[in-house]
Amino acid sequence: MLIVSCKKGNDAGGNVKAVFSYVPDGFKVTFTDFSTNAKAYFWEFGDGDTSNMHNPLHIYHNKGSFIAKLTVTNGAIKKSFEDTVFVAGPNIKIDGDFTDWEYVDYTFQRPDSNGTILAVKTYASPAYLNFYLEGKTDMKLDLFDMFIDADNNPATGFQLWMYPMGSGAEYLCEGGLSGGSVFLHTGGDNSGWSWDPVTTFDVAYKFSSIKTAGGKNIIEFSVKRDALGTQKNYVNFAFHELNPSYSIIGSAPVNQQPSSKYLQIKL
Repeated sequence: MLIVSCKKGNDAGGNVKAVFSYVPDGFKVTFTDFSTNAKAYFWEFGDGDTSNMHNPLHIYHNKGSFIAKLTVTNGAIKKSFEDTVFVAGPNIKIDGDFTDWEYVDYTFQRPDSNGTILAVKTYASPAYLNFYLEGKTDMKLDLFDMFIDADNNPATGFQLWMYPMGSGAEYLCEGGLSGGSVFLHTGGDNSGWSWDPVTTFDVAYKFSSIKTAGGKNIIEFSVKRDALGTQKNYVNFAFHELNPSYSIIGSAPVNQQPSSKYLQIKL
C-alpha cells in the first residue's frame, strides 16, 4: 500500500486550492480530496474516465502510469491540481483465495454454454503468467492441453488448425492437476506434431485446489515465465480440457470458427 500526495497545480489568486492524495491497491485506487474552499469537483483519472464525487474510488484496467487531475470550483474561481498515479496491478497469489482477482477484467467469457470452461482471467507478473478459470461443476482439469505462443508471433511455432486466425505455439503444456510436462515444438514445419519435453508441471506450474462457488468450479494457477523462453509484449494461448480419450470437452477461447484465434496476455 502506498500513500501519495500530489505536487503540481494551483494558479495563484483567490483562496481556493486543489490538492489530493491517493492510495493504490492493485487496480483499485482511492482518491482523497484535501482542497480548500472547494464547492464542486471534477476528476480526470488519466484513462478516459471522470468523476464528480468528492473522494472517488477508481478502478484502473491496466498497470502503468496515469496523470490524474482534480479541478475544483467555487463560483467563478477554478483551480486544478494533477499528479502521476502509479498502478502496479494486483499481487496475485495462487492460494485458493480468489479475492485478488476481483478487479482484473475477464480475458474470455464464453458466448454460449458449450463445454466445461466458461471464463478466464489472466494477469502477467514479472515472474509468472497467472490464470483464473471459471467452469461448470464438471470442470475437473484431470487432463488438459495448453498451447502457448511465447514469442508473440503467430507465424512461428505449431499452427493449430482449430484457430485459423492465429496460433503459432512454441510450447505445449499437457497433463493435469496431478502432474504433466511442458514441451517445445521442434517440428520441421509449422504443422509438424513434434515436441521435446523441457520441464515438468511440478517445476513450471502451481495450482490451487478447485473450489465450487455460485454453481461454478473455480481454480487459479500460474506458469513460470522463465520456463517459456523469450517473451515480447504479449503471450498468446489456448486452453483445452480433455477427456481420457483426449477429446476436447472445454475450450478457451472458442475454437473451430472462422474468427478463432488465441487469447492474449499483455506483459
